[in-house]
Amino acid sequence: MNPDRREPQSPPQNRVTRGGRLVLLALVAAGGWACAASDVDPGGMGSAGTDGTAGAAGTQGSAGTNGAAGSTGLAGSIGSVGTNGAAGTSGGAGTNGAAGTQASGTTGGAGTTGVAGTNGGAGRGGTNGAAGSNGAAGRGGTNGAAGSNGAAGRGGSTGAAGSNGRGGSTGSGGGASTNLCTWPTANGSQSVSSTISVTGSYDGGMKRFTGAGALGGSGQEEGQDPLFEIENGGTLQNVIIGSPAADGVHCRGTCTLRNVWWEDVGEDAATLQGSSSTQTMTIDTGGAKAASDKIFQHNGPGTMIIKNFCAQDFGKLYRSCGNCSSQYTRHVEFDNIEVRPKLGPLAGVNANYNDTAKFTRILVRASSGSICDRYNGNSTGAEPTKIGSGADGTNCIYTASDITFMP
Repeated sequence: MNPDRREPQSPPQNRVTRGGRLVLLALVAAGGWACAASDVDPGGMGSAGTDGTAGAAGTQGSAGTNGAAGSTGLAGSIGSVGTNGAAGTSGGAGTNGAAGTQASGTTGGAGTTGVAGTNGGAGRGGTNGAAGSNGAAGRGGTNGAAGSNGAAGRGGSTGAAGSNGRGGSTGSGGGASTNLCTWPTANGSQSVSSTISVTGSYDGGMKRFTGAGALGGSGQEEGQDPLFEIENGGTLQNVIIGSPAADGVHCRGTCTLRNVWWEDVGEDAATLQGSSSTQTMTIDTGGAKAASDKIFQHNGPGTMIIKNFCAQDFGKLYRSCGNCSSQYTRHVEFDNIEVRPKLGPLAGVNANYNDTAKFTRILVRASSGSICDRYNGNSTGAEPTKIGSGADGTNCIYTASDITFMP
């Protein structure tokens, strides 16, 4: 028996009669687990369990003493943590596939030239050129169709345009207006005793301007000063020039006269001077009366454009200087002109200096008359020689459809 081990006590509710068990407990306490020699025959002691196992029960008879509890078995040691498996190495990245090559397409052929427009219309540009194979540039479009009735042909659709059609000759565009000779009413008056210089734009507010003093003449003497002198690039507009008018208006280069009216032309209504072959004098809307000789005089080089204009009672509407000391090639263009009544040719040009005069939409309030006279000019001051009259397609350019005679 193990003297250090104490039998555990049973809970109170498990007690039975106070005789028997209490006597047994007293005997155990008094004899240190010695066996009584009286009336109980104890069975053999149960052997102690080893390693914490319970002791085997005693032999049948009087209950043997409880076997001492076996000593507590040692707890087993904790198994060591297993090491993590080594990580697998990453697979190598695959190499990129080689880029595919692209063959360049062949360049498309250029489109052919568009045909000229009929009746003066400009040929239009060609349609889209077809795209070249495999991304190559598209080729030029096909022929541009001709413009009709003097109107410019339209361009091709979006894309690479074909080559431009050749421009046709200028179409007539219909007849002249019949109300160009409606004269305006003056809004006040202003006397001019010294030439007014125009730089930029000058608006006369539809006042009537008349010459005075040194500008008070209205004859045909050469060398008179003008009422207005327009510098290169200038514009004179909304002006009525009364009588006396001296030498009207001088233009020293490219200029514009817009809505200018001459009630009684003096020496000339207006003169283009200057020295550049590219200068242009434009007379747009207005009228002139009572010119015993010329209305417009062209002394310098360049081009004079006269449009939307009324000419009444004159000798010539335009004259390229026939005997100036410096001579040039000069050009004039008339469009939408009403003439009533007509006293002389509309234009006189110098064929030997390659002058040209073009006419479109001319209404003449007469049954017949001369439109364009040709001269051989000179630089000596002598009177030029007249060599012909009428359209010739070179110096005097118009057709019968451009001129309307209406008595």
